[in-house]
Amino acid sequence: MEIPAKVSVFNGTLEVKGKPGRLVAISPDGYYEVILEVQSRNHTVLFPIAETVVIFNEALPDLSADFEIER
Repeated sequence: MEIPAKVSVFNGTLEVKGKPGRLVAISPDGYYEVILEVQSRNHTVLFPIAETVVIFNEALPDLSADFEIER
């Protein structure tokens, strides 16, 4: 995953449910830095990692291996 990235944000405290945004940083201090559009303007919002779900809009590519793992 590369940052910055387009994401959907879910946070119960702010009642944010799938709001589109741009993840610009993940802080070692425990928060996501996300740019969200609020009232037609872009704002930087700091979401606590423990209370927030961030879903990247771009799915991971399918990787095919040239070998099989026997289980």
